[in-house]
Amino acid sequence: MDDEMDGWSSGSSYYSYYDKTPVRKPPITDYDIRFVEGSGSSMGKCIDLAFILDCTGSMQKYINSVRDHISAICDAIRGEEGLNGPDDVRVAIVNYRDHPPQDSTYVTKSHPFTSNIPEVQTYLKGLTASGGGDGPEAVTAGMAATLTELEWRREAAKMVVLVADAPPHGIGESGDQIKGGDPDGHDPLVIARMMAQNGITFFMVACEDTLSGYSHAVDFFTAICNMTSGVMLPLTTADLLAMTIVGSVLENMDMERLIGEIGVEVAQRIRQKGESIESVEEVAQELHERLLLRNEQTKQVHLPEVYVPHDNAKKNVSTWMNAACIGDAVPNILPVPGKRLTDKFRRQNHVAGFTYTPGGRLPPRRASAAVAVPPTPSSPTIQSPPTMATSPSRRVVSDFKPFGATSPPGKLSVFGAPMLPTGPGGGMFGNLGRTPAMNGGMRGSNEDDDDDEDDDDAGAKLRKEVISLDQARRIATQAVFRAGRF
Repeated sequence: MDDEMDGWSSGSSYYSYYDKTPVRKPPITDYDIRFVEGSGSSMGKCIDLAFILDCTGSMQKYINSVRDHISAICDAIRGEEGLNGPDDVRVAIVNYRDHPPQDSTYVTKSHPFTSNIPEVQTYLKGLTASGGGDGPEAVTAGMAATLTELEWRREAAKMVVLVADAPPHGIGESGDQIKGGDPDGHDPLVIARMMAQNGITFFMVACEDTLSGYSHAVDFFTAICNMTSGVMLPLTTADLLAMTIVGSVLENMDMERLIGEIGVEVAQRIRQKGESIESVEEVAQELHERLLLRNEQTKQVHLPEVYVPHDNAKKNVSTWMNAACIGDAVPNILPVPGKRLTDKFRRQNHVAGFTYTPGGRLPPRRASAAVAVPPTPSSPTIQSPPTMATSPSRRVVSDFKPFGATSPPGKLSVFGAPMLPTGPGGGMFGNLGRTPAMNGGMRGSNEDDDDDEDDDDAGAKLRKEVISLDQARRIATQAVFRAGRF
C-alpha cells in the first residue's frame, strides 16, 4: 500500500509504513550555494538579510512583529549605515513548520531576496502560525533552504536571523518523534559550517521562556551561533524583536568591515600557529590587543546576563561545535540542572528592553535617511550613548602607522608591531575565563567591562566603544572559516 492510499503524504522524504516515522535519506555533506552578481551603493556596502521564521502554532506574535516592523528595520539599518542605493538592503524570508506526519501542511516555503520591502511585507501578511506536533520542528530544513533556495550576492554582508522557540529534530530532546534528524539528510552542524565558510552570519532570536524549557536547545543554538560568528538573542516578548535585530545587524556590519580589512592576515596568522581551536583563541587575544592600541571603535549590543552559567553548558557548546554531525554529539551531551534564564534577564526584558535613537551618531547629511521609530509600549527603542554623536571616524589598518613598522611599503599589517602580553586565555574555544559560551553565547558579563550594570539600568543597549575581546574572537573565527581552513 502506498502513502496516498493510506491517507498521508510523505512529501520529499520517505517513511516506514508500519510506524510512519521518517526514514532519513543519506546525509548531505556539501551545498552548492547560488551566488549572483548584484549592485550596491557607490560606497560598496550592501546587505542581504534572510529571516527564517518558525510558523508553528505558538509563533504568531513574532511573525506579526516582523511583519509590522520590517520597513522600520530596513529604514533604521539604511540610516545608520548610510545606505542610499535602491538595492543596498535586500530581504528574504524562509518559513517552516514540520515534516509529516507531525505536520501535513508544508515543511518550508520561501520568498526570494528583494529590495522591494512592501512586497516582503505582503508575503509576511500571508503567514499564519499553525500546526507543529512533537515539540522539535523543521528548523534544519529552514536553515538548508537559505543555502539551496536563495541567491546571495558575493559582495554583500550576508546575515541569517532565525526566530524560533523550538529546536530541530535529532538533537536528543525527549518526545522527539523524528529522532534521526532531518528526513532529507540535512544536518544543522554541516549547514552552519557551510554558512561560516561562505561568510553568512547566523543569529538566533530565542523566544523565551519556551526555548530554554528544552533540555539541549540553548547550548545547541549557542554553538551554531559561535560557529558562524553570530550571537544568541533571547527575548521574552515579541515587542523587543525589531530593534534587537537592528542592533545586531549594525554590530555585524562593523565586524564585516574589519574582516574585509584584516581577515586574510588573521587567517594566515592562525595557519602559522597550527590551525587549531587553541590557535584561533590565541590569535584572537593578540588581535584584540592590537586593535585596542589602534583604539578601534565598534558598535556593540550589550545585553544583561541571560543564561545561568554552568560547566556542563560550556562543555555541551564545545561538544556541538567540534562534532561533524549531530549524531556524533548527542551521546556526549550532559544534563544542565536548574533553570536556564537568570532572574535579572526576566525582569529587564519585561520592564525596559532596547532603546534606540535613529541617526544619533550620524552627520547631518545622513540624518534624513534614518526613519524615526518612536518609543511606544509595542515598539521599544535602542538608545545611542552620548559619545556616539561625537565619535571619531573609523581608522583603517593602512592609516595606523605603528602596525606597519616591520611591513613592506603599501602592505601594512595588524600583526607587524612587537607582540604584547595577553591575558590568561579562555574564550568560547578554550576552558578558561568567563566566556560567551558560558553565558549562553551572550555578552551579559563582558570581560572587557568592569562596570556592572545596576538592576535598575534595565534592558539591552547599543553602544559604540573600543572593540571587545568577544568581537575579536568573532573576527578570528570568521576569518579562518572563510579561508576554508576548518
